[in-house]
Amino acid sequence: IPASSQKVLTTFTALDLLGEDFTFKTDLSYSGKIDDEGTLKGDIYIVGSGDPTLGSRKFNEILPFRDLLKRISKEIKRAGILNIEGKIIADETIFNSYPISPSWQWNDLGNYYAAGSWGININENQYSIYLNKRAKIGNRPKISGYGPKVPGLDLSNEITVDSSNTGDNAYIFGGPYNYKKRIVGTIPAGKGNFSIKGSIPDPPYFLAYHVFEQLKKEKIPAESYEAMYTPKRIKKKLIYTFESPPLRKIVRRANFESNNLYCESLLKTLATQKAKGGSGGLGIYILKKFLRKLKVNTESLHMEDGSGLSARNNINSMLLASFLRKYALRYDDMSSLTSLLPRAGASGTLSKMFRNSPAKGKVWAKSGSMDRVLSYTGFVKTKSGKWVSFAIITNGFDIKLKRMRVKLERIMTDIYKYG
Repeated sequence: IPASSQKVLTTFTALDLLGEDFTFKTDLSYSGKIDDEGTLKGDIYIVGSGDPTLGSRKFNEILPFRDLLKRISKEIKRAGILNIEGKIIADETIFNSYPISPSWQWNDLGNYYAAGSWGININENQYSIYLNKRAKIGNRPKISGYGPKVPGLDLSNEITVDSSNTGDNAYIFGGPYNYKKRIVGTIPAGKGNFSIKGSIPDPPYFLAYHVFEQLKKEKIPAESYEAMYTPKRIKKKLIYTFESPPLRKIVRRANFESNNLYCESLLKTLATQKAKGGSGGLGIYILKKFLRKLKVNTESLHMEDGSGLSARNNINSMLLASFLRKYALRYDDMSSLTSLLPRAGASGTLSKMFRNSPAKGKVWAKSGSMDRVLSYTGFVKTKSGKWVSFAIITNGFDIKLKRMRVKLERIMTDIYKYG
């Protein structure tokens, strides 16, 4: 079980097959006609491309969620529309499969890291719940609030406060399209609020609602809002196109932050761009085809998703190391490739490792972890100046994760010393 080390397969394959400059495009369009008084006798459409960055705060070149809503309203006004005798429709039909992998664990599904991937993703498919930490240990903290608003959300608070050094042990239960969420577990005692992040039950519907509300604020009323899940042939006129950052930036952030949403969207986008479909299963087929093109043996590869969140993924460590070696041979400049992975003692999930190791700054790797699983996959520039690709996957250990991490750091240090 590779956990998030699997992300190197998804991100690097997408980078090669789609191109470093590939961008996602989300179209704002309308159907029908605009009369002389600015009344649209038709519908407004937000047509998704699977862009995982739409409305995100993580990239300087794109508009965060609230600013995006204002820009949508502005562009509708600029098109001469002052009244809408129709609906606000979020069209997410580019992907034709369920937003999550069927083998993701139930206790993950309500949480931000298991948000899944829709044809329209928005605000990283997340909302935040704020809990007051001032309650006594053993008592239930009050929910101070949450946001952005998710229409129809029903939160059942079953959290208790634990001692101040216990950390975040809170989980949200409830998968896609499920608006009744249970919040269970514990949060640490302290002052102020403690925030936990949940997965939006239906991001396309969520966006349609917020565009509808923003237009109402701007005195551009519409009749209603909805999400479109089944493709329909409708003649539309383009108002504006929102474009994502280039794929290279998305891949780098996916690997540095271990972002599941980005990887799931990339997997499905392989299917939409390289085949006639939009499912994760078809994306896996395209990915395996690419591996075979590199002459990587795929017999030991079983993929359930693009991010590594499923505990049913199974990969031989030799496959990962072999894939990286053959992929790297296509690059003249290794720094261009290694910049897409966290660096030992400097960045991402490796920033707190290798502090006193001679291998500090000489290892670039994607890590992966879940219950009794720890893995590292990447490159080492050895003491002798050679480049080495490697993959280490440990499953089923019964010691603390911290101790296992120390052991694997020693192995990677030895690769640097003696490789």
